[in-house]
Amino acid sequence: MIVAAIIICSLCCCNSVAALSLSPEISRRNVLRTSYTAAATPILHQLLSPDIANAASNLGLANKLSKRDPSMLKNSVFNIPPGSQVYPEFMHGDWDVTMKYRGFLFPSTSIPKEKLVANVGIPGFQKLSIATVGDVGREVTNYQMSIDKSTKMEDRKLSLSTSINGHLGYDAVREVIYDPKDNPNRISIDFIPNRTRNANRIELFCNGRESELVSAEESASGQTVFLCAEYIRQVTFGLSQEFGVARQVSGNYGHFWTWKSPKDSSSATITGNLLTAAYLDAQDPMFFEEPSKPVVVYSHDLVATRR
Repeated sequence: MIVAAIIICSLCCCNSVAALSLSPEISRRNVLRTSYTAAATPILHQLLSPDIANAASNLGLANKLSKRDPSMLKNSVFNIPPGSQVYPEFMHGDWDVTMKYRGFLFPSTSIPKEKLVANVGIPGFQKLSIATVGDVGREVTNYQMSIDKSTKMEDRKLSLSTSINGHLGYDAVREVIYDPKDNPNRISIDFIPNRTRNANRIELFCNGRESELVSAEESASGQTVFLCAEYIRQVTFGLSQEFGVARQVSGNYGHFWTWKSPKDSSSATITGNLLTAAYLDAQDPMFFEEPSKPVVVYSHDLVATRR
């Protein structure tokens, strides 16, 4: 089912992009087809402030993101299985998170936008095709996040279930199966039967991780900044139009998070941003036209308040 009605928000520091409200019957692909052709700089400009860009080393995730160039967000080539993601001290604890949609861009110079929006298999063009952001164009979504103080790891069961339910607007997740000690790179999500046509089950495979901590001393703002990335292959199982045959769709995307520490010790709020880069699957007929660079990039702002 094509997702209806999204609001294209003005991007940070970009007056040329006007907000656009659309009626519910217009599909997301029609929105993308008729809306602007965004430049790469505006959507990425807000990701790193100048002080973070200046602190970025020649290597690492901070340097990659500081370029504000979507072509730098290439898909990871699976090699050695990555370890679990651990988080800095300022993120430890329980959080209520508000995610706000900012916008999107088509960075590919090889494939026309009109050709891309006709491809329903691109992550983000259908609900639940990106598990963490189940409805990419939803204006505001609330979910919960918890970082364990001893293991320094995220409770993926909590964040995924609350994020998916929040994006859908109703409880749909029956169970999230994840054991980081056994395998930190695989997550299974089971849905309540008949709650959504888009998915009965989702399997997530993490093919790569990156992270970097920019200290407050390196940042002109005096705030510590944590950056992390995950490269995901998602396999979605759902209903098909053919009786007795399950629908199976594979998609590839990368999440790039930026989190800033509180401005002062009395603050209970941290802010962040999530860029999601959607890649073509190897089985897609257009794959060799853009085999590693993203064909769509989505942006969301994050505000987390300590519970």
